[in-house]
Amino acid sequence: MADVKQNFHGPVGGVTGKGDIHVTQTNQTTEQNFDVLFSDFKQFLADLQTKYPTLNDEVAVTQIIDVEAKLIEAKDQKRWQNFLNLKRLWNGGKKAAIKVGEHFTEQNLWGKGAIAFLEGVSEDTK
Repeated sequence: MADVKQNFHGPVGGVTGKGDIHVTQTNQTTEQNFDVLFSDFKQFLADLQTKYPTLNDEVAVTQIIDVEAKLIEAKDQKRWQNFLNLKRLWNGGKKAAIKVGEHFTEQNLWGKGAIAFLEGVSEDTK
């Protein structure tokens, strides 16, 4: 948390005056924000695993996550916004990684070869 103190002399809102401004500014890095949001989401999944300990069908698990998330959306808007923010950070991170990879491959023959290899590996796992 940053504590910012400033003195001002001049018009404020059409009135000339002088005084002190004291502002407290909270800055949270994306990494810290991601960690907080991801911890909440991990807790959500842990709670579901506790609630449905014998469930081992992937389709059913996906459906339950969807239903439980919709309940959170309806009942706990703050937590739902956290889930949406996590998704935005996740997607942003993926897009950034792709852009870095594209730049790397444009500039480097080894980068092109590495991307081709990774694409081949991902196709093999399908």
